[in-house]
Amino acid sequence: MSARIHNRPARLGWWLGVILLCALPLGGCYQQDLDREATHGLAQDPYPKMPRQHADTLRVLVFADVDMRAIFEDFTQRYGVKVEMDTFDSDDDAYRLLSETPDKWDFIMLSQYMGNRMRQENRLQPIPRQNEFIYRYIDTAILDKKADPQMRYFAPYDYATLGISFNIDYLSGFPRDWNYVPAQKSNNYIYGRVALPDDKRYAMAAIMLLAGLDPENPTAETIEKAKQLLLLNIRELGVRFVPYDKLKAEMDAKNTLLAVTWSGTAADILHNNPSARFLLPEGPCIVSVDGFVIPKASRAPETAAVLIEYLLHPYVSMLVANRSMYASVNLSSMRYANRFIINGPSCMIAPPDKLIHMRALTPDEQALYDQAWAEIKAAAIDPSKIKMIPIN
Repeated sequence: MSARIHNRPARLGWWLGVILLCALPLGGCYQQDLDREATHGLAQDPYPKMPRQHADTLRVLVFADVDMRAIFEDFTQRYGVKVEMDTFDSDDDAYRLLSETPDKWDFIMLSQYMGNRMRQENRLQPIPRQNEFIYRYIDTAILDKKADPQMRYFAPYDYATLGISFNIDYLSGFPRDWNYVPAQKSNNYIYGRVALPDDKRYAMAAIMLLAGLDPENPTAETIEKAKQLLLLNIRELGVRFVPYDKLKAEMDAKNTLLAVTWSGTAADILHNNPSARFLLPEGPCIVSVDGFVIPKASRAPETAAVLIEYLLHPYVSMLVANRSMYASVNLSSMRYANRFIINGPSCMIAPPDKLIHMRALTPDEQALYDQAWAEIKAAAIDPSKIKMIPIN
């Protein structure tokens, strides 16, 4: 299926963030996984078939903030194939791990831009489609059409947009854009409690949007400007870099009051934190599509392909969305996902003309990013400037 449902909540755009400022202290609205009857028989849709010759074990590498253990156990129960799972925090970590041990994993979850980079560097093999019918569920409208448009090397799975999560009890003003971050400079409690993702590509992209620069087409000049602005924010706001899977705990503990987050993480934060809100800023919007690739040295590509197809099954991908709170690219799944996901930050996305897909960097661009990031990560905040928040 290649077109979005026109009334799908994901089409509402950035301004839904304004509604969320007032309407989402929804701690009690989260539903448990929907049962088979409630999903109109979604669980009875045909499942992919495993070829007669298959591996007994698969080694997989997935994002740390996407909980798939229970789903992998279900896969093992259905097909008899054991799944050994490792996790990583960012695409750069996955790239480094694959570079260090290229033959360790059969299957890796990545952002589309990193999958495209690995494809261009000849690190991947085409995904052998064992059960072609399962791919009909994918909504291709959200994909970066310039990166592997036939989905030969990258099977998309979920998507998210980059925005700002914040605590309304300690932050003032009515946010509309990225300037909301530096506008908090005079806040007594903000120093040391601003978090950017510990992911150089997206941390740099967010700061470029703040500066009015184009993160999709970086130059030596714009990378340098972004670096200097980030260093300034480290000095003046005490900006820290936090792994994606640690942001929820940081926000809950008030160790972070404002964080650049993905919409799925924002939904998870809002779920049980009545003081949390999420802003999808006006203007250009960074979107990331996560999916699956098969490394060139995989010893079981056909078996790994069936695991990909199993995860793309509408009932299975709905269960993953309900647990991870990241919106699925599977249109059938999202019709029956819990209401908190459909009506909350998870499905928020800007109009198509405002979407920015990160592209694979050239080697020269990558070298500039690496150098800038090394300088940024070497900078330190001043712990003496962090003020204790009074206990209520």
